[in-house]
Amino acid sequence: MILWDWALAAYARQDVAAACLHLQDAHGQNVPYLLWAAWAAGEGRSADPKAAARLMKQWDTEVGAPLRGIRRALKAPIQDVADSAREPFREALKGVELQGERVLMESLEALCGPPGPSRDILDGLIAAAAASGDPPRQAALERLATALS
Repeated sequence: MILWDWALAAYARQDVAAACLHLQDAHGQNVPYLLWAAWAAGEGRSADPKAAARLMKQWDTEVGAPLRGIRRALKAPIQDVADSAREPFREALKGVELQGERVLMESLEALCGPPGPSRDILDGLIAAAAASGDPPRQAALERLATALS
């Protein structure tokens, strides 16, 4: 299965979404990158984790985090800006942010080899977190791995 389709199906599950948002908000993790790592492990696809981490960090710095910041800034009312104007703009930005996540995931998927024997998802998540330079959040990563099982 292609990564994007797998990620949409996985993220639609409430426990997966909650675990992902916790990793993002409480631990500063990149959700598309972690979903890629889980998918790659489950599919048995090989990839250079350092190259994937570099790609994710550059994308997040230049595209993902700025879009997320703008979307979050638009969540609260802004003085002298009508909610009826702000809210549709924020919703449109959500769509752009989602498209950006798809671009990142497709780029990460392109770094992978063909499917092979499945690997442990938690091991894949821990390796991805380590490759990104962030110390693994074992309990939070375990929560995501369990939700994905």
